[in-house]
Amino acid sequence: MKLAKLDFLLRYPRHLRRVLLSQGVSADKIEQLDPNEAPLDARMMRYRYGPWDPSYYAVLGSLIGRGLVVVAPLGNGFGYRTTNTGADLAANLRADGSFDDINQRLALLRRHLDKSGNTLKSYLYELPEIADAAWHEDLT
Repeated sequence: MKLAKLDFLLRYPRHLRRVLLSQGVSADKIEQLDPNEAPLDARMMRYRYGPWDPSYYAVLGSLIGRGLVVVAPLGNGFGYRTTNTGADLAANLRADGSFDDINQRLALLRRHLDKSGNTLKSYLYELPEIADAAWHEDLT
């Protein structure tokens, strides 16, 4: 659940900005977020616990199959973590200037929204575009 919520906020800078402001982050710390920027890649849909992308299963399977990510047990389920190879690849991507906007958003997510999946879900449900969307409706 946490991965999907963070992915949503990464893809939708307008909503990331609104959530950060609602959590007391000052506007000057998020001025680089362009609220008019289009979402990354494909749009996400509203599902049971908020934003979801049906391609997650295929993407995670591909990352696991390539040895970039492994499944890691958690207290009440499982999560994912990068392997050394995956971490090296991520570091190379972060060093590529073409990913600067994404890297800035990732830094904001890590600094201000490293919360539980349930907490992130509650933040997103404060956004009418999420809370009022019908199941399987594309999110904007």
